[in-house]
Amino acid sequence: MKHRHLLIFLLCALSVLCGSIEAAPAVPKPNIIVILADDLGYGDLGCYGAKDVATPNLDRMAKEGARLTSFYVSPVCSPTRASLMTGCIAQRVGIGGVLFPRNNHGLNLDEKTLPELLKEQGYATAIVGKWHLGNQDMFQPLKHGFDTWYGTPSSNSQEFDPALKQYAPGCVWREGHTRESILKMKEAPCPLVRDNVVIEVPADQTQFTQRYTREAIRFITANKGKPFFLYLPHNMPHIPLHASADFVGKSQRGKYGDTIQELDWSTGEILRTLKELGIDDHTLVIFVSDNGPNTATGGKAGPLKGSKGSTLEGGVRVPFVARWPGRIPAGTVSAEAITIMDFLPTLTQLAGGDVPTDRVIDGKDIWPLLAGKPDARSPHEAICYLRGRGVDGIRIGDWKYLAEEPSGKKASKVEVELTAEEQKLPRKERNALIKERSKAATGKPEPTAALYHLSADIGEQNNLFAKHPEIVARLKKQMEAFHQELRTNTRPAGVASQP
Repeated sequence: MKHRHLLIFLLCALSVLCGSIEAAPAVPKPNIIVILADDLGYGDLGCYGAKDVATPNLDRMAKEGARLTSFYVSPVCSPTRASLMTGCIAQRVGIGGVLFPRNNHGLNLDEKTLPELLKEQGYATAIVGKWHLGNQDMFQPLKHGFDTWYGTPSSNSQEFDPALKQYAPGCVWREGHTRESILKMKEAPCPLVRDNVVIEVPADQTQFTQRYTREAIRFITANKGKPFFLYLPHNMPHIPLHASADFVGKSQRGKYGDTIQELDWSTGEILRTLKELGIDDHTLVIFVSDNGPNTATGGKAGPLKGSKGSTLEGGVRVPFVARWPGRIPAGTVSAEAITIMDFLPTLTQLAGGDVPTDRVIDGKDIWPLLAGKPDARSPHEAICYLRGRGVDGIRIGDWKYLAEEPSGKKASKVEVELTAEEQKLPRKERNALIKERSKAATGKPEPTAALYHLSADIGEQNNLFAKHPEIVARLKKQMEAFHQELRTNTRPAGVASQP
């Protein structure tokens, strides 16, 4: 009888325990928002030392979350975006430089992208903003895992091939243009696109940040009940600089500062929406830039030397701010070397997915560092500096080596910037100006044969090359080994049939 009572008790206890296990709520997959500024420098935010630009929302994000001081990207935009999407060094996936309107290549459809991996975990995915990884429809965001797209095919300074696009029945034709006049052009002004279809040309660039913010909030609101991934790559502060009427003339740094203050407002609106919808506590928000600043138009790299297009720190080290209440400790600051390639493995694993094992993935999981683990360190043994097809240098610990070898080439072709006034010049004059500036830029290689100790010399002012030949030899050997591995294990960009 006692045994029977004991058996009944155990069965009841087991039933209660099983019921408790079944009733325990699953940890929700985090919503993920990645905000990418275009050409914003290390010295352009208040939380990174800017005194003449007001960025209260991003500064508050940094106080409530994490701020990284050694976050690396590529020196120009298309490679950075390729690394974000694939978790790889951009040159490994065939995207070594800026893609231009007449290029016939783009991000290969065989690549496994971050939005594709998140969709496998049940995420709704959207890109609101600039793509710049291929102009033909076969390379566009909807082919790479995004459910929706609202934005521009490439930079706001770039034109597009009108023969490659579809046009909405209600397309808005601005500045005196018509469908017929646009289709007669070899390269037409920057358009606004929704899901591969042009809805406005030329796009009203003064409204980019406002429109993107509204579109982002619509997507967040529509998907508040399920996990979502929002990729918000802004066009600003890339030139031509534009801000809406409410922000023109409001900063102490002219048009450039105006655009940044509007980006800060946009970020604040997104954070406010998350709180109002009650999903703030399970949403990870990250804000970064795609490369260093264009200093000619007002950008600043703070204490760093160099700017956009350079493999000096000012060209490749940019702001990184991340916020996730309850998961990222407030006030976290880290100087560990992290890269934008790390987004794919980190975010995929946070979402419960698996990182591809059938190909080389260069990125690493940085969640322990963002979560504030006391012993967390950079998962990278080395950070390599690449531009075009060449390897310019390597960082191991605090030591950075810049050298001509193994590429031995001058600086690769750069994206030539034209002001709004220069954009209006006749085509022949514009082409001549572009050719002249491109020749001047590619004729100036970066400082070579240099060794810097970055923790003591963040501004790369003291070249220690002659003083530490043994360190130079060690870094050079590892850089050459990396370059050989990269040449052996590369994957091609996608190639379209159109010219």
